[in-house]
Amino acid sequence: MAISAGILAGGEGRRHGGADKGWLPFNGRPLIEHVVDALRPQASELLVSANRNADRYADLGLRVVRDVHGGGPLAGLCRLLIVARYPWLLCVPCDAPQLAPDLAARFSAAAASSGADIVVLHDGERAHPTFCYLRVTLAGSAANYLASGDSSLLRWQQQHTMSWLRDAAPLNLNTPDELQAAEMTLC
Repeated sequence: MAISAGILAGGEGRRHGGADKGWLPFNGRPLIEHVVDALRPQASELLVSANRNADRYADLGLRVVRDVHGGGPLAGLCRLLIVARYPWLLCVPCDAPQLAPDLAARFSAAAASSGADIVVLHDGERAHPTFCYLRVTLAGSAANYLASGDSSLLRWQQQHTMSWLRDAAPLNLNTPDELQAAEMTLC
């Protein structure tokens, strides 16, 4: 599909002792490599929002952009929207190593059937706003929202025509315990 895919990797990694989560090992490879492998066949362009290790990310064939420090996921998403070359952006976090091979197609279908400008993953219990699909024309809106002093990704998403992709949440390894448990379970 002619879409951009963006990976959020600009966090401070506080729950991982300050480590850059994209480079944490999972099943013998960095998390980011799993994400890139899953996204490469699903998008025409791969981007990453990262505030460190830019050269390492670029070596994976990713176009690297820096977000505004302290702005959280919305700041990273905003930068991805600004530089994306295609009308739609699929966004995922860097710590989700088992993305579905048809994730982009399912998001695209949900957007087409609902007419929404933003589609967010919802697992039936809660929203997962960093897993989203949205029109890149929303870049200005995201920048204005950040400039207002609010950086809540979900609150910003809810200000637009939004729908849900109702599906199980992909594995998302936010903490060292989650990473260790997944390694033990999936090996």
